[in-house]
Amino acid sequence: MRTLLTLALFIISYSSLIGQNTINGQVINSVNGDPLAYATIKISEKKQTLTNIDGSFSLQLTAQDSILKVSYIGFSSKEIEVTKFSDFYIIKLQPFTEDLSAVMLYSEESPTDKIIRKAIERKDDNDPEKALNSFQYKSYNKFIIDNDASGISTQTDTSNIEIRTIINQGRAYLSEKTATHLFIKPNKRKELVEGIKTAGFNKPVYDVLALKAEPLSLYKNNYQLFDTDYAGPLANGAFNNYSYKILDTTSVEGRPSYMIYFKPKREKKVAGLEGVLYIDTTSYAIQKATAQLLGAVNLVIDHNYNYYDDQDLWFPSGQTITLKPGTGGKDISVFGGSISLGTVQRKKSILNTVIGSGEVESGLFLESTTVNYDVQFNQEVSFPKYAATINVLKDANEKSVNYWEANRQIPFSIKDELTSQKVDSIIRTRNIESKIRFKKAISNGSLPAGVWDFDISKFFKFNNYEGIRLGAGGTTNADFSEKIRLHGYLVYGFKDAKFKYGIGAGKLLRKRSDTWLDIEYSDDISEVGAYKYLKSVNDFSILEPRFANITFYYKYKALQAGLTHRFTPKLATEWVINKSDISQIGDYGFVNSNQLYTDYTITEATLGFLYRPFSTFLNTPESNQVINKGYPQFTGQVSKSFSNILGGDFDFTKVGLKVEYQINRLDLSNTQFTLEGNYAFGDIPLTHAFHAFPNNPNKAEILNRFSIAGKISFETMYFNEFFSDRQAALHIRHQFRPIRITDTYKPELALLNRFIIGNFNNIEAHQNIEFNSLKHGYSEAGLELNKLLGGFGLSFAYRYGAYHLPTFKENFSFKFTLNLKI
Repeated sequence: MRTLLTLALFIISYSSLIGQNTINGQVINSVNGDPLAYATIKISEKKQTLTNIDGSFSLQLTAQDSILKVSYIGFSSKEIEVTKFSDFYIIKLQPFTEDLSAVMLYSEESPTDKIIRKAIERKDDNDPEKALNSFQYKSYNKFIIDNDASGISTQTDTSNIEIRTIINQGRAYLSEKTATHLFIKPNKRKELVEGIKTAGFNKPVYDVLALKAEPLSLYKNNYQLFDTDYAGPLANGAFNNYSYKILDTTSVEGRPSYMIYFKPKREKKVAGLEGVLYIDTTSYAIQKATAQLLGAVNLVIDHNYNYYDDQDLWFPSGQTITLKPGTGGKDISVFGGSISLGTVQRKKSILNTVIGSGEVESGLFLESTTVNYDVQFNQEVSFPKYAATINVLKDANEKSVNYWEANRQIPFSIKDELTSQKVDSIIRTRNIESKIRFKKAISNGSLPAGVWDFDISKFFKFNNYEGIRLGAGGTTNADFSEKIRLHGYLVYGFKDAKFKYGIGAGKLLRKRSDTWLDIEYSDDISEVGAYKYLKSVNDFSILEPRFANITFYYKYKALQAGLTHRFTPKLATEWVINKSDISQIGDYGFVNSNQLYTDYTITEATLGFLYRPFSTFLNTPESNQVINKGYPQFTGQVSKSFSNILGGDFDFTKVGLKVEYQINRLDLSNTQFTLEGNYAFGDIPLTHAFHAFPNNPNKAEILNRFSIAGKISFETMYFNEFFSDRQAALHIRHQFRPIRITDTYKPELALLNRFIIGNFNNIEAHQNIEFNSLKHGYSEAGLELNKLLGGFGLSFAYRYGAYHLPTFKENFSFKFTLNLKI
């Protein structure tokens, strides 16, 4: 009965549109045929529109609308009669003929540039985040994916007895969100998601919250949208990236404004938008704005503001963002292009090719509409303690029908009502939920199979000691249990003919803080001098640099218990107690208190942390994830080894701290700095000291050393050449903007410089091995040419300074790089 009622209402609403007529067209320069962006088309004094950046337009006319008035600055206006015989119009405007004898040169800047300069100078008075001490407001967002051609048609049979109504499937995706936004000067902001609803899904879906589809305004230097930074039209250096032109004067809410057209100057170098700013003639604030982009995606943005007289301030009232397929090369998708549901455009990638779930429907577009309301200025704002930047409340996914009816700020159409049925059908027939889980697991280096997620890195490896290392390992997933996890692995080295394994289990203590208690036993090998941070950010890599060339290992049998806990979204910690029985593969021995140790026991307690104070996080009842990396970020660790506890042989302490900083630029160049210090004191064997991440095989010829280059490894430093009990390293990497050969072939050039200094007390205590300390400081410089063929590139490095070697080939490194995004 409800379906029939819905269908009837849909037909009634459709019939009301029959009296309307849609016409399309383009406005161009009659002399050279160039499109005229943002030309004004008036139907009446209260009804007008602007053309798009390609000069195109689309209008809905009533039977009374018969004349189009088209105008553009510098061109003669034109009136066009609308007839029923045409629904597409090419409108040619004639440019004014300039009297060259009247042309004068002025040294003063143009009136338009003066207006923009004043708008930039007045940003601190007009940007709400600068002008106000605090504010808060509520928002309602409706996020849809729909089809341009969607609609309704009716058919009758020959006897005219039965009418069949065909509805074009409803929307392809629909989600709604309500939130409260809090801000305190200078830069403290939170978004509390109070309600979220995704049509057709039974379980909570939060992916849309990480899309960055709701930028507040255009005042910022960088305008971020869908993981792309665009140059802001009112940025401090805006004149480097944009040119401006006055189109007209108008008024918004009774206040006069300049209509100023802005266009990118360097669109191949710096991502920029093309659009119109409505600038208040008195305060030079933005009254409203529209912007577009035609490229890898076709993007249309409309920002609206309301004027508040008491504050003399224009505050954002909402925005609408529309994305359509462009030339390609970029995903437009909620869950990633490999998932057809929620995808408008799919780029070519390994993951999209392997698990692409069905064809992407043609003619789709994405539209995100946000309405802001209940705005309050300069009142006391109460921030929730330790909340992420975006925090989803526990009951956000459980709101009632009455809640949504009371909080919707945009009409919920019949087509919206039908969407749940369509999406539910797609989810079931295409097994969407399991494919979403599969895609997320693959991105993190796992291969899900039922209740088990296989660790891809465990399937195959190669090194000089084990030869080929084959096996499998992983952990149980939420289908097994949300509170208990089992994990383990079993591998076999064909050269040493030995099995290695690990087995463990974990118990979830608190879901919101991701607190787990784990215990594990392992019997394996480890590289001598390797220092691993418990909470390092692990970026999954298909090929691991260095691993194939490592030659110096030791065996261990370890039992450990660990507790992971996230104190805040920005601070994650891990505590571990470990007892390891160490045995040597080679002849190494450690002399301590006049006794030679080859086999020994290490009992160690470790605290590790990852602190990302400037990153933006999304915290949901299910997880905590980074949605915008901020720098610097800090990784640290302190460990203490105890003698005479659980059989421990040595007392020593180790401290490590790594600071990472990255400067990203609008032209897609970036500069990365990694500063790391390691310090150890006490009775420390070489197995637990520090190497400097060398990555140069111990072979004489350059081509014999050809292998994969690492990210922060020393490419010219030979394996086992240096060890330290204290060291400090600095890695600097500058990547230039991509070299544009074609739209799809863009190699990248990077320059690198690396430096490390260190020392080692009592080298004589380490027997049957020769190595140097780094007390004079080690330096190398290099360059990379990346993405020359797919994800493959080339790396070159040269060793110089105190540890420079006699011949060129000893100092030179030639390798390949792999930057392959799945």
